Amino acid sequence: MTQSAPARPRRRWIVVTASVVGGLVVLGVVAEFALRGVIDDRLETTAASLPAGVTMTRDSTPALWQVATGQAAVRLDVSSEALTETARSAADLPGLQVASGADGLVAQVPLSLAGQEQTVDVLLSVTAEDGKAMLRADTVQFAGLSLPVATVAEQLGNDQLDRLVDGVAYPEEENGVVISSAQTTGDGLELGAEVPMWG
Repeated sequence: MTQSAPARPRRRWIVVTASVVGGLVVLGVVAEFALRGVIDDRLETTAASLPAGVTMTRDSTPALWQVATGQAAVRLDVSSEALTETARSAADLPGLQVASGADGLVAQVPLSLAGQEQTVDVLLSVTAEDGKAMLRADTVQFAGLSLPVATVAEQLGNDQLDRLVDGVAYPEEENGVVISSAQTTGDGLELGAEVPMWG
């Protein structure tokens, strides 16, 4: 009759393994909580340098990973008012107004047409390029017509419209925020971005 191996050493091994794994999980949770505080402090400093009308939210990427890579992943929500201020200053069009429309962002621009001041809708496209969100004028809509902005700018001899065709970078100032994605929302823009953790 054969005897089975004693189960006690196996149980001890299971208890030791479970204790080690449990300890590592607790350490990971504590480290994650502490590092979120470090990230939030860094983001608070960066948020203070952003233009008015921009809110910053840390995304759900684990804090341990963000600290290890040196980049905090965030979402920026940019209001149409904030975009209006940037586009006005970049294009030197004080009457320009950016709003959200059914087809995305629309810049309402007062122009002199046939000797009269008229407001036209300029559809804007947005892309993430070289760490910035780039707003570009795409199409002018007026009196039921859709025309390329470059054509209208050339016909009117309007350098300000040409600046919108070339593109307006957002944000204009260097503040350490690197834009990686951009999309329009009902209120303005939603930008995916990274903020360097150190420096």
